[in-house]
Amino acid sequence: MPDQIKVLLVEHEEQDILLLEQMLNNGYIVSSLDDSSNIIKRAATIHPDIAIINPTMQGLPTKILCSKLKSLQPPCHILFLSSDNTAESCTRAYANGADDHILKPFNPIEVHEKIQISIQNTKIQKQLIKASDTARNAIENSFELGTIITFMEAIGSCEDFDELSVAFFKAVDDFDVNLSLQIRCNDGALNFRCANDSLEAVILGEFKGNARIIEHANKIIIHHDKISVLLKDLPSCDSMKYGRLKDHINIMVNSAGSRIISLNLQMELAERKEQGFGQTLQKAEKIKSLFKTTFTEHQKTTNIRTAELEQKMESIFISLSLDYQQEELLLKSLHTLLSGLSDSTALQTTMNISLDELLTDMNQLQQD
Repeated sequence: MPDQIKVLLVEHEEQDILLLEQMLNNGYIVSSLDDSSNIIKRAATIHPDIAIINPTMQGLPTKILCSKLKSLQPPCHILFLSSDNTAESCTRAYANGADDHILKPFNPIEVHEKIQISIQNTKIQKQLIKASDTARNAIENSFELGTIITFMEAIGSCEDFDELSVAFFKAVDDFDVNLSLQIRCNDGALNFRCANDSLEAVILGEFKGNARIIEHANKIIIHHDKISVLLKDLPSCDSMKYGRLKDHINIMVNSAGSRIISLNLQMELAERKEQGFGQTLQKAEKIKSLFKTTFTEHQKTTNIRTAELEQKMESIFISLSLDYQQEELLLKSLHTLLSGLSDSTALQTTMNISLDELLTDMNQLQQD
């Protein structure tokens, strides 16, 4: 059943009020005001579709009243009721905000016809307002969806939780709402736009896998396992924008939650990688140190044994009763041979260079 038309009568003459109420009570919701006290507020509270006003009523702020009625959504259609039918009176009526006028004594047929015209005008105004709201909502929805797409692209390239929070706030700022944010990572909870010991942080941290969306007054709390947001300063909960914002930010929260899970995993793998490289570097340093120590001990032992062997060979050569030249030639050849065997400097240098290059490459990998 369509809404009944509300008609407001502003008239101080009791007989006219009674006649009009009898004419209009069948089919309309009629309200009457017969004095001008606090009339602006009372008229706005009634929110009429049509107002029939006697502009000659004592103390009536006619122009202000008409302006207030016209500011309603949808605007009220105004008919002046007057016994003055002069051109000057009509001009003054339109200047004060009237859409039409009814001449006293009024004809019921004229009143009915002019009210019907007003009803048609009111319907057209409502349709225009509805069409305008629909177009505006479509434009706003398109803009908000574009913001969500941009947000999803942004969080895909985030390298840490600070960057993710910046992307979230940038998107929500486009929605013109106030927001506090908590991200739950492997190292604990991170709060953004609220202090760690604030009431907002406590509320955001209360999520235990229960209600995902909590609505109260003009606030909404949206929870995900890894992220919670507190939205404030929202539009009226019965507006289309409220519902859209709730749905859109819920999508953003779920997308951000998935990205937080992947960031946690990336950071965990990076930490393990760094720890593994660090342990490997320590082992390589120990191997290098052990090699140097072992090689030095080996060199000492080799030199001692070579000297002992050289002394024994000299004794053997002497016992062979060789002439001086033969003995010197053999001793010189033996000394050259043993010196070559005991000198491992080139091998040590090669090993040290190889180990240093290995350590350098591993340090570079760790930095990358």
